[in-house]
Amino acid sequence: MTEMQLAELSRVLFFPVTMLLYLVAMGLYLYALAFTKVDRGADEPAIAGTRALRLATVVAGIGLVTHLGHIVTRSLAAGGRVPWGTMFEYSSVSGFLVVLAGLLIFQWRMRRPEVVGFLLLGSLLTMGAALLLYAEPGPLQPILNSHWLKIHVFSIMVAATVFTVGFIFNGLHLIRDTAEQRVAEARTAGLTGSTVGAAYSGGAGVGGAPVVVEEDEGPLGTEADRADAPADLADGGVRGPADGDDDVAYGAALRATISPWRLAIGTFLGAATISWVFIPASETVATGLRSFLAINLALVAAALLGWWFVAKLPSAATLDSLAYRTIAFGFPIWTFAVLTGAIWAEQSWGRYWGWDPKETSAFLTWVAYAGYLHARATRGFRGRGAAWLGIGAFAVLMFTYYAVNLVVTGLHSYGGLPS
Repeated sequence: MTEMQLAELSRVLFFPVTMLLYLVAMGLYLYALAFTKVDRGADEPAIAGTRALRLATVVAGIGLVTHLGHIVTRSLAAGGRVPWGTMFEYSSVSGFLVVLAGLLIFQWRMRRPEVVGFLLLGSLLTMGAALLLYAEPGPLQPILNSHWLKIHVFSIMVAATVFTVGFIFNGLHLIRDTAEQRVAEARTAGLTGSTVGAAYSGGAGVGGAPVVVEEDEGPLGTEADRADAPADLADGGVRGPADGDDDVAYGAALRATISPWRLAIGTFLGAATISWVFIPASETVATGLRSFLAINLALVAAALLGWWFVAKLPSAATLDSLAYRTIAFGFPIWTFAVLTGAIWAEQSWGRYWGWDPKETSAFLTWVAYAGYLHARATRGFRGRGAAWLGIGAFAVLMFTYYAVNLVVTGLHSYGGLPS
């Protein structure tokens, strides 16, 4: 096949093939999540929706294969170079890694398939942004033909992918915790002050009300045994309410607290303030409007999906723990990437550090996540406060990737290379 044919095949594999497969898999995962029931009278959970979960896994796996095919053919069409030399390629590979992590780590290794649908949603949003940054495959500028491109940019990409997963968990934690607080308040009032069954949701010092979940003995023992345990382990394997009555209670609490119309309008207005970053000034009014609507409506749909299905997820404490562990895993990788970038800068420009806009923003991202981990490790700062801090750090990361690459001019302005 010629390079032109490979480029066209790569484009089709990316969209519509892979994105449609991921969309179907996401729907199946969320369907399985919504219709999963646990029979507490049996030794082993009797789960309804297993077929949907298996089908979702198969479809997501096929999507991974076609996505990998897109990456390989894209590399071949570009002359055999690494397939992360432009912002489109970077975003595509990042979306691939999110789904790969969802299937291998969270579903297969950690036995938490209930979060994979949301990770697929995050991957789809990343790939949708990539479509707006599409560029035909081709050779890179001579200065980029270095083995450090493989090391530095790949490590940046992996770390950013891990941070994206952490951001998803932080966002889900905030929504879930809101519902848990409302249910806890209602039950506390109904029990006239009784706190039987209350569990950790945010820890002391962050203003979170106690959350009522099912009494469940995990690896750390009963709730009383876990009272003094670190908050990361306080869930002790508790996955939150599993019976239909509690699902209804949490769903009703969310709907009573957060109106879907207010959520949709707020998301749309918030997304509108950043959409201009994706829309080049050279586009026509009609094309720019289509891009604007595509970005904002996709984000609104993502927010509404989270609002509807988050009541079925594990407890807020579990999501808080997943976010912290995920970000803690990605931070050393980001540190390594910043160091390798300095080495590459010395070879290319004769200095390790020059306060170039991209270098400065990458360092600020490191500071933001270092602050999150430091605060998160400090006893008493966790739950909602830590989640908002993690979301703020992710906003700095997105500024580093999108705003600095597309708006700010500096030594790293290589036609969209996210280095």
